[in-house]
Amino acid sequence: MLAENLVEEFEMKEDEPWYDHRDLQQDLQLAAELGKTLVDRNTELEDSLQQMYTTNQEQLQEIEYGSQIHLRLCQRS
Repeated sequence: MLAENLVEEFEMKEDEPWYDHRDLQQDLQLAAELGKTLVDRNTELEDSLQQMYTTNQEQLQEIEYGSQIHLRLCQRS
């Protein structure tokens, strides 16, 4: 008796979709928003990294120039 009820219940649920269309739509909307947020954040990080790289290159040039001046001054002495 119990087994028959379980089989009938399973057969009824088998015909129904495993998802609710509204839940699926909401999940897709959230996934799209999350994807956009991740792309935006990635762009911000890339811009920040590029700025750090540029600053690093400028500082490296300043150090190299300072080292050359220091070397020339030491050679004069």
